[in-house]
Amino acid sequence: MEQKKKTNKKIWIIIAAVLLTAVGLIAVQYIGLKPVVTLEFGDPLPSVETVARAGDSYAQDCGTLPVGNHIVCVVHNGIPTPVLVRVRDTVAPTAEPRERTITYGETLTPDKLVTKIRDEGIVAVTFSQPFDFDRIGDFDVTILLTDASKNQSSVASRLHIRAVRDTVEKEAGSPVPGADAFLLDGVTAEPKDLPTEEMMRHVGTYPMRFLLPNGQTVTSELIVSDTVPPTGSSTSLWICPGDPLAPEKLISNPHDETDIIYTLMNEPDETLPHVQKVTVRMTDEGGNTTDVESDLVISRIEPIAVEATEAPLTPEMLSADSEIILNEPFVPDTVGIYTVSATVDGAEDFVLVTVVDTTAPTVEQRTDAVLYTLHPVSPDAVFLTNDYSSVQMTWITEPDWNKPGEQAVSVRAEDASGNVTEAEGTAVLSEDTEPPELYGVIDRTAYVGEPIAYLAEVYAEDAVDGRSEVTVDSKVQTEKAGTYDVTFTAIDVSGNRISATCRYKLVETTVTEEEVRALAQDVLKEITTDDMVMAEKLKAVFVYTRGHVHYVGNSDKTDWRKEAVRGFKTGRGDCFTFYSVTRALLDELGVEYMSLTRLGGRTRHYWTIVNIGTGWYHFDPTIAPRHSHKCFMWTNAQCKVKSYFWRYDHSKYPEIATEKFDYDEVVRLEREGLLP
Repeated sequence: MEQKKKTNKKIWIIIAAVLLTAVGLIAVQYIGLKPVVTLEFGDPLPSVETVARAGDSYAQDCGTLPVGNHIVCVVHNGIPTPVLVRVRDTVAPTAEPRERTITYGETLTPDKLVTKIRDEGIVAVTFSQPFDFDRIGDFDVTILLTDASKNQSSVASRLHIRAVRDTVEKEAGSPVPGADAFLLDGVTAEPKDLPTEEMMRHVGTYPMRFLLPNGQTVTSELIVSDTVPPTGSSTSLWICPGDPLAPEKLISNPHDETDIIYTLMNEPDETLPHVQKVTVRMTDEGGNTTDVESDLVISRIEPIAVEATEAPLTPEMLSADSEIILNEPFVPDTVGIYTVSATVDGAEDFVLVTVVDTTAPTVEQRTDAVLYTLHPVSPDAVFLTNDYSSVQMTWITEPDWNKPGEQAVSVRAEDASGNVTEAEGTAVLSEDTEPPELYGVIDRTAYVGEPIAYLAEVYAEDAVDGRSEVTVDSKVQTEKAGTYDVTFTAIDVSGNRISATCRYKLVETTVTEEEVRALAQDVLKEITTDDMVMAEKLKAVFVYTRGHVHYVGNSDKTDWRKEAVRGFKTGRGDCFTFYSVTRALLDELGVEYMSLTRLGGRTRHYWTIVNIGTGWYHFDPTIAPRHSHKCFMWTNAQCKVKSYFWRYDHSKYPEIATEKFDYDEVVRLEREGLLP
């Protein structure tokens, strides 16, 4: 027994020694190592140097650890050694307040009143106490934030509950808004005040009250503004000298949605009879202004309005309690406003007369109307009107312009005063079967290697269409001297065709176009000025050519440019030289002209006809022995003074004007811009 006790004692000694050895070994292993580490939830493991010695490392990547106790191995002294990591959550969540506005009848959860919640875990968001949404106003609301570890914080937010809009803005004169304009969507309330039409006519701020189902009264505001200026038209006002003046009577048809104040901007002189301009300023309740200038008539005779007539105005037609004498005759035959001088009881005065037209125009069928198919015209070609105002006619029933024969038509005639007459008639359409006339198709000379202006002196005139388009079929080889056929063709709107052929002789160039133009330009600089009209410039060309070129009876009639240079430089030549100088100057002026050659006779003669909007006239500055006639813008009748001298083929040229050219009158018309 004793032996057994000794044996057990030895065993316990051995066990104790082993345990002490193990503890010692463990103690030795943990030297330099923190066996327990405490972290805040969300923080990463600290660097290994804060737990162990330099050269040690974590055995694995643990990342972020959840709340609780965790064993993490550290390779310490080369041996993986466990370390207890305790993770604790001691930090309360945070957030920022979020101000919100909702409509009465809505609710929201507390998380809608905070933003930017910050915490490492899940956060519960609650009201600090139950919130009553069945009310209107501005409320401070406390929101509680609680995380999973029961850490808690609070945020103070602001909640606005509205049932109506703060303001409703309307322009004066707008339709009266109803309750829905003030209540927010989805809100039902009993209106205690509503806008009226009177409110909408005046600038101001008007409170509008509404009773909610919870018994609360809420208020909105109607703001009526006026941003549109008043409108009004000018009108004339008559007063006797010395009478008071109400400025609003100088405005016709004043309008604004609010009340208007009228102010005279310039005080009139009411002591003397006269018509003067007076400016009236209209100001509305919004402060918007409009200025209107009107005529103030100050006279002892009341203005009158009379119907347009050929009968002269008489004193008996005027209204006054005095003796009136008209100082000048006046016939009211033109619509408008006139001042007529008068004497009232021996004193100078006047009467303002407004001539009106209230009578519709008369309309009658023309007897001289000539109409053609394919040629639409205005009603003025079929009907004549008579009125004291200008008249505008339009078709009601227009002819079928593709159909010849008699057709029923109707028109509407409206004068400038708005009076209207409708009339019926007939239109007889004929077919145009006559071709145009071709003018200027005569044999000509041109230059080798230069472009040819075929239509410079050729055109077509149709009795119905007027000027018609001309096409050219040329056989000319511009690089080769010779004589070539050139055919001109004109077709009118109705398809009628005419053709004529002439010959073009191409000669070698001896003088360039630039040389001729330079000489002509130099002359025009000397004999004309910029302020001259065309008739004056033509006269200057005629006088220069007639005085500069001296007749010697010879010229080279194959080359007009060469002869023009000769005329400019030497001042010598015959009729062809006069013609050539004239042609060069007319080209520079841009005048429409055509070249003529005498028909028959022992010798040839050359000259031009020109048209500056007055019709065609003969223009020939030639002066020669036994010929001193000044053929400046002459008619055919004037040219008969020497009929053989200006004999030509009339079929190749347009009709010459029959009225004598009135130089002074043409100059006047040109200066006033009245020539076509």
